[in-house]
Amino acid sequence: MNLLRKYFLLGAIPALIAVGLATILDYQITQTLLQEQIDQTLNAKLEAKRQEVRLFMDEHLSLLKALSISPQIADGKIPQIVDYLKIQESVVRPSVEGLFYVELDGTVHATDGSMFDVSDRLYFPDLLGGKQVITRILKSRSSGNDVVLLINPVHALDGTLKGAVSLTIPESNMVSFVHSMEVDRGGFYALVDHENRLIAATEKADFLRNRPMHPGKELVTDSHGVQYLVSLSEIPETSWHLIAAIPEAEVKSIYNRMAWSKVTAVCCGITVAVILALFFSERALRPLQQMIQAIRRYARGDRTARVSEKTRGEYAILADSFNNLADELDAAQRQQEEHLRTIEASEDRFRRLFDGAADAIFLRNLEGTILDANQEACRSLGYERHELIGRTVADIDTKWTRQDANRLWNQLAREGGRYHPLVERMHRRKDGSTFPVEIRLTLIEREGEAYVMSAARDATLRKAAENQLQEAKEFAEKMINATPGLIYIFDLTTQSIVFINDNVQKQLGYSREYIEELGANFYGQVIHPEDLPRLKIAQDVWKEEDGEPLVRRDNFRLADTDGNWVWFEFHRVVFQKDKDGNATQIMGIATNISDRVRAEQQLVWEKALLDQVMETSVAAIMVLDAEANVRFMNTALEKTLRIGRDEVLGKNVLKLDWEVYDMAGRPLAPEHRPFATIKRTLQPIYDARYRVQFGEDAYTIISNNGAPLFDENGEFDGVVFALTDITERIESEKLRDSLIRDLEATNTELKQFTYTVSHDLKSPLITIKGFLGILGEDIQSGDKAAIDEDLSIIGSAADGMKQLLDDLLELSRIGRNLKSRTEISLDDVVREAITLLAGEIETREADIQSHVEGVTIYADPVQIRQLLQNLIDNGIKHNRKPNPQVTITARKDEDEFVTVEITDNGPGVALEYQERIFQLFDKLDPESDGTGIGLAIVKRIVDFHGGTIALHSDGQGNGCTFTIRLPTSEPEPSPLFDLQDSQKSTSSS
Repeated sequence: MNLLRKYFLLGAIPALIAVGLATILDYQITQTLLQEQIDQTLNAKLEAKRQEVRLFMDEHLSLLKALSISPQIADGKIPQIVDYLKIQESVVRPSVEGLFYVELDGTVHATDGSMFDVSDRLYFPDLLGGKQVITRILKSRSSGNDVVLLINPVHALDGTLKGAVSLTIPESNMVSFVHSMEVDRGGFYALVDHENRLIAATEKADFLRNRPMHPGKELVTDSHGVQYLVSLSEIPETSWHLIAAIPEAEVKSIYNRMAWSKVTAVCCGITVAVILALFFSERALRPLQQMIQAIRRYARGDRTARVSEKTRGEYAILADSFNNLADELDAAQRQQEEHLRTIEASEDRFRRLFDGAADAIFLRNLEGTILDANQEACRSLGYERHELIGRTVADIDTKWTRQDANRLWNQLAREGGRYHPLVERMHRRKDGSTFPVEIRLTLIEREGEAYVMSAARDATLRKAAENQLQEAKEFAEKMINATPGLIYIFDLTTQSIVFINDNVQKQLGYSREYIEELGANFYGQVIHPEDLPRLKIAQDVWKEEDGEPLVRRDNFRLADTDGNWVWFEFHRVVFQKDKDGNATQIMGIATNISDRVRAEQQLVWEKALLDQVMETSVAAIMVLDAEANVRFMNTALEKTLRIGRDEVLGKNVLKLDWEVYDMAGRPLAPEHRPFATIKRTLQPIYDARYRVQFGEDAYTIISNNGAPLFDENGEFDGVVFALTDITERIESEKLRDSLIRDLEATNTELKQFTYTVSHDLKSPLITIKGFLGILGEDIQSGDKAAIDEDLSIIGSAADGMKQLLDDLLELSRIGRNLKSRTEISLDDVVREAITLLAGEIETREADIQSHVEGVTIYADPVQIRQLLQNLIDNGIKHNRKPNPQVTITARKDEDEFVTVEITDNGPGVALEYQERIFQLFDKLDPESDGTGIGLAIVKRIVDFHGGTIALHSDGQGNGCTFTIRLPTSEPEPSPLFDLQDSQKSTSSS
């Protein structure tokens, strides 16, 4: 009756639950209505912010569109486009980091003049397609900063795609813009691209990086566990999206406060009801709770947990049942633990034996799947254990098939699980290599399942030994039969051959059986009669005086089946002895040397022929031994070197009194001569040219071909040379080269002269002709002043033409008279040049300084005076300063040359014009007098005298210096290269 009353009192709880459910339902309805109102408000705000982002982008895109259609960019060149963008960039900063122009090959031009390539950027294909591009945040290749890149295509006036203009917005500007849109109540805005990568956001949005987002609303959680209600909306005409996020707690707090009053009232009623229910049910449920707690403790591992014996009433039976069941479970647990310890010890022993086995052991099922393998199996195959387990036998056995496996299983079953006889298989390692194995299979059963255990032993060494033995046997047989000579065994007792190889058939035509049948008659029928005495003497003694065994080497002739005598070289040793140590059998090897004998005879004849050929050859031939001693020289070489062979044979060629020079005229050291080169490299040489000097005025230029000689051991044994006198050919080549150079110089001058005639001479004629017409008109009109001006202009043009013709005539005269050069005083020539320029010097108040006292040169005095006069005149004429200064200095160098420096304080010559300053008609100052030939004449005079001239100037108004090097004495021409000395060579004597 007490239990019924207790459960009757507990019936109040469902009633209270019903009240609670009604309250929750009302709470949910209120929440839904509030949520709809909040969503409408958030969507309105998101739409407004989305338009703000679009306006922010339109502001920059409009700038790009305006730039792309401007004429300066659409129709301009790269330099003009960069200059124009530089001006525009200064206006739009700092909101824009930089403006750029992009070519269709990916080259980007920045306003600071730098260039870089973007053809590898992901957006580049869209740019080539003429699309407008807005990128995500990326690293700028111009500044290295994080930026957003906007690109707009540029089309030429004909509509073709020309390139693109782009601008970069710093990431900080984007972040600042997003900051300005920050929402209340802990929310935030963020910009992402089409791949959900953040473009600009605050730190709150970092947890959204690379997180897939979908249009609409969803609930996401940041790294701190805060949940946000996130909305995603696309920005019009871009690939960007705007994300608005508000903490869910802020949204819930709104409708939580509105429902609080309802919840408070209901909670008060429920609290009173629960207190009453707990009061009446606590006493009834306390025993049951104690029992549940004991069960939970036992389940967690506390084996001492039991229900108290004090429990009475309707729960006493349950308490006794639980206690009995716990006691039985404890006993079973102890038995199981003991059994497991026994199994673990057994398995540990088995595993140690299994892994310690010297053979590779595998355990597999009947389908061929490997279930376990020991350490030797893993080592031999190159797998880890976990890699082998789960593989099939087909992975390690190259020829394993299911049919083969079934045959072996059937045999195992017939033999009752006993060991199977050894089978040979081929295993494959992890790296793909294979090796032979010997396998024994055993069928075992475990828990009602049949398994196969195989023990595999590596048979590589055994197979290798067997193969080696077989190969050695086959090799010996092949060697005996493949040896080009005869291998035989001769019995001294019976005087007969007891063994001979198959080559006797090939060499002599006899069969092995025929030779064995001959017996003691072999010598009489096969050996040449003249060789028999030597052979019989050699057969009697087979030991040296000190008892050492002999190796007999003799040459004998044998008769073949055709009756021809064939020469053989015999090598014979003792093959078998009797008990007293006396030879009983001889083994011999006979090699056919008929070809060698004939070759030696042929060699003797060919050597005699070669000696005759070399002696009568028109080529000069010399043979030296390994120490450079002369072994042989023919008659042609005697004539070439102008020396008898008796004076040279046997002597060292490096120590002969010949002066040898290279083609540059330098003495040729012995270690650099052809013999030393060939001995060092052991390689032939071809056309090695040098000059042999026999006296002060006699020499010969020689082209030498040489090759090394080697002895029978391959060691260096000397050199053979074939020499050719090429003196006349070299002099002809020098004459030809000189004529070609003169012809090329003449052609160049002809081209320049043609230009002068067509241009510089034509201009004065046009002037004269034009002003003659004007003069006629002025004469008719009677304008005397105009007539005088016309005549003055015509006269000036005629004077210019005359000056030009005079300069050309003077230029053509330089270099014609070689006999005009003599030793002159440079000081006298300088004074003459200054005297001739006295009028201009006085007019311009020029200061001419000369420091050349005591210096003499070997030159034409008239031409040197003209050279100095032209350079001093240039220093005065082109100087715009009130008092021109020209300084002349000279010093004698160690190489019999004089260096003359002429320095002025004029405007100088820019670096880019210094290489062309000495060309004909090249006037850097169009307003100056002259024809532009003056410096060309100077260059021609210097070249004629064998000197050099150079100009030094920084081109910045600091004047210039002409440096001239002239000889102090008549040059002595080289006998090797001077054409005038060619008559002194031996070839022309």
